[in-house]
Amino acid sequence: MKLRALSATGCALALGALGLAAGSAHAHAVSTAYLTLDAGGASPVLGADLPLRDLAEALGIDADGDGHITWGEVRAAESRITNWVAEGVSVRRAGVGCALTAEPLALESHAGTMHAALRYSVTCPASGPWSIEYRLLFDRDRSHRALLAARVSGADAASAAVLDADRPSWREQASSWTRFVDFVRQGVWHIWLGYDHLAFLLLLLLPAVLERDRDGWVAARSRRAIALRTLGVVSAFTLAHSITLSLAALGIVTPPTVPVEASIAVTVILAGLANLVPRLAAHGARMAFGFGLIHGFGFANALRELGLESHGLAAPLAGFNIGVELGQLLVVAISLPILAILGRRIVYGRVLMPAASLAVACVAAGWLLQRVGLV
Repeated sequence: MKLRALSATGCALALGALGLAAGSAHAHAVSTAYLTLDAGGASPVLGADLPLRDLAEALGIDADGDGHITWGEVRAAESRITNWVAEGVSVRRAGVGCALTAEPLALESHAGTMHAALRYSVTCPASGPWSIEYRLLFDRDRSHRALLAARVSGADAASAAVLDADRPSWREQASSWTRFVDFVRQGVWHIWLGYDHLAFLLLLLLPAVLERDRDGWVAARSRRAIALRTLGVVSAFTLAHSITLSLAALGIVTPPTVPVEASIAVTVILAGLANLVPRLAAHGARMAFGFGLIHGFGFANALRELGLESHGLAAPLAGFNIGVELGQLLVVAISLPILAILGRRIVYGRVLMPAASLAVACVAAGWLLQRVGLV
């Protein structure tokens, strides 16, 4: 009877999840542009790499409407693209606007996503502090952001910043503390918008309010047991992804993006399936550490794309990691009390938790197929 109930509920949720999978396969990909300002020499250059899919929607460069952007379509729209970007990105020095002269457009891949790579020669006053204002795509997507790496004359290392709809400007004299806080904020947003990381964390929390006996899952006997189990899972995940985030962001280990993103989807699938077997799910802390090592590489992708030297990444890396932890703790603080209440009901351990885990595993299977290029 229990098997039939689980199968019926699980299949219903799984079918719904599969319907979402196609639209959610890129759940981990946030719309991101990459800006560079190389003003350390006599001829300053501004770089702006923007996602092709966003350009296609904003400017209608998909001429045949087939959903695939070709190099020919990009070339045909080159003047529109370069003019649109030059109007949306303002570079100033000493408060005076700089003239941007477009160079030939190219294509670049960032975090597995194709971008139009634009370069502009910058003509500015000879001295004074630099500033950049970025106003592209925010009207279409409030979650869009631009990662900026700026090298100015006399600086020992490039300066990193994140520009978004709420803070679209960067100024050379901005304090290190301001930049640090920006990366803390981006770390929080990354854990909330990175649905695969969030799904993995929640799958590990689902059985935290349960214990196993010879009949399967039963409600945990004490709040202390729930707290200790949750602490073990969160601590193991934090330690693991902090290690690999640091190694990857600092360039010590640099695994390719596509295998990392595919592997993250696999960890979500395995975590979901493990919840169907109580003796496996009881090792949540071990899974959190082992799979968390892979998630750390995923967290590092955006930071590594900044192209900063290792000593220029220290503050952004620390701020981003702290933001990830704060976002993670907020997720735990919101979800755990709800799970603790649900966990007291027999139906939670026998039907709801396994069925929800199966559904999320199916969604992750859709992510995996998308990330390896099969759909």
